[in-house]
Amino acid sequence: MYYLNFPIDLGQEYRRMMVSNFKYIIENINYIKDDFHYHRTDENNAHTSSQIKHGARTSKETFEDLQTQIDRLVLAPRNNSANEIVQARVDIFGNHFPTLKEHLIKWEERTKIDKEETIEEVEKAKKTILDAEYRFEPNKQEFLYVTDLSPLTNAVMQHFWFDKRTGIIYMTQAQGADYMLTRLKPNGEYIDSSLILNGGHGTHNGYRYINDELWIYSHIVDSEGKHKVVRFKYTPNVEMAYGTYGMEEVFTGHPELPYITPVINEVENKILYRVEYPSSEWETRQSRNYVEIRDLDDIDKRINKVLYKIDLPLNLTNPTQPMQGVGFDEDTLYWTTGTSSIKTDNYLTTYNLETGKQKYQVKINYGGDGGIVPGNFSEPEGLQIYYDDENRKALLIGFSVGGSGNRTHKIYGVAQRGVLDQLHSRGIPTPLTDTGGRVKPLPVDPENMRLLSTITTPGYYYLYTNHIKNIDDFPLDKKQRDAGWFFQVEPSQSNGDVLQRLIRNSYGRNMLTFERFVSRKGDRNGIGPWNYTQKTAGFWERVPTHINRIADLNIVGLTYYMTTEDSKRMIDFPNSKKGVAGWIIHVEQGENNGYMHRVVRNVSDYNLEILYRNYKNSDDKTDWFIINSEVVK
Repeated sequence: MYYLNFPIDLGQEYRRMMVSNFKYIIENINYIKDDFHYHRTDENNAHTSSQIKHGARTSKETFEDLQTQIDRLVLAPRNNSANEIVQARVDIFGNHFPTLKEHLIKWEERTKIDKEETIEEVEKAKKTILDAEYRFEPNKQEFLYVTDLSPLTNAVMQHFWFDKRTGIIYMTQAQGADYMLTRLKPNGEYIDSSLILNGGHGTHNGYRYINDELWIYSHIVDSEGKHKVVRFKYTPNVEMAYGTYGMEEVFTGHPELPYITPVINEVENKILYRVEYPSSEWETRQSRNYVEIRDLDDIDKRINKVLYKIDLPLNLTNPTQPMQGVGFDEDTLYWTTGTSSIKTDNYLTTYNLETGKQKYQVKINYGGDGGIVPGNFSEPEGLQIYYDDENRKALLIGFSVGGSGNRTHKIYGVAQRGVLDQLHSRGIPTPLTDTGGRVKPLPVDPENMRLLSTITTPGYYYLYTNHIKNIDDFPLDKKQRDAGWFFQVEPSQSNGDVLQRLIRNSYGRNMLTFERFVSRKGDRNGIGPWNYTQKTAGFWERVPTHINRIADLNIVGLTYYMTTEDSKRMIDFPNSKKGVAGWIIHVEQGENNGYMHRVVRNVSDYNLEILYRNYKNSDDKTDWFIINSEVVK
């Protein structure tokens, strides 16, 4: 540190600053000295030849002049001088070769070696990149979280399938002898569902596009109690039995009609049948299930041809390790087993399709964080070999996690580079506000919206005055809809019940708030009444000017202020009290779901008067009754 501004007086501070400056000067002189010494002795490429001068010329100009003279001497006298050959025997490093041929051989040799080394290094780098890009080793890679599925059926998952075309997810859940087939958004949010009657427990389905239409292949029991494999197109919100909704039987090559569940790999154009042996043969065969893989074209043509067949050992189909998921790719069968007990390990076991021999087995204990599992319940359920548009693949496995009534379904995956990123980007959980902190857009056209009960997608919305004018299930009549309203739909519980909330947006009045429950399943009986939730900033609600019957003020819990002029307008108010100074109207709970008006005279200069009238749910009402006050001292 150096100083430029010294104190006027000589003294200790002046001396300290002077010493500091001398130290600074000496340090910099030594630095310059060392740097100059390095520059003169050790530094390479300190100057270019164009920066060094000899007289009026630079070294570069001198070198160029000398090279020109040498070239002329070499080429003289007839441009084919032997001197030129002698000169060519020297390389750029000054090495002399006995002949020009040896110089050329050395140069070609070095060039070839450099080329081969370069190609080898490029190939190594390329292999490293491709290995990372296409790595797919479920036995060595960790399964990473993909998304949660949130159906409205409180049962463990049986199977799931991600549709790469649409991003929609299909999943099945056991319902006794039936199964619920649910569609969900990429983030796992419920869309709709249908019940497949007699579809069976533990169902795995196959999914296949034919002429751009999705067909679902499934096990089902027909009207005679026979096991069949069928295919159908998804129809929402129905109960689908054998032979209904365009359902077709699928050829299996098994006229004995065993229990079969199908899984399809569209990329391989093949179908897997998981076939159950008769129970009488389980012990002798040491196998309960076998898997056979067939070509889909053969199935369509009813050709009975099995490409691969693998018996699954009993230790992978027993009560401790029951089968939970199956899938296949070009050369491998994937089989998951396990139970909900977190004390028991779950396994992924793979087999070579050609040989039927086991390739590897690894533990798959997922569903929790750091060993902590909700409800101590995590059961492996379902498996899918997923391909993206570039045919990069992922192995997805599912887990049903949590106790009864509070269960979620998690998907994990191992994938080639980029596949999980795609699934994650599609499946980002939907926040209640998803527009940068503002309310969400309404899921229906607000100008044509008629029922708020149909909006069950969780989120925070806003209803402008023109949005609510045609709504049939709004808690206020149309003439009282003189403001915008915040509309909130809370996340549902597992049975699909959602809480709807309306809050009036007003600065000069109380915040009117109404709440109710609505069933997300579309049950006609699943729409509760609007409940007024009392909130007050000290304001009374003014009686709307269009109301001329006090009986129309029927929101239980709400308090109104009725002016003298309002009382004159009311056709059902006692005539003797019309025109009397203002009243406070309290709407209170009555008997049998009716209500009661308690009307209090709001004038401090007169004796207090209280009027009562009861309104029954059957539209019957009592007469008006008055309670006169008595002064107490």
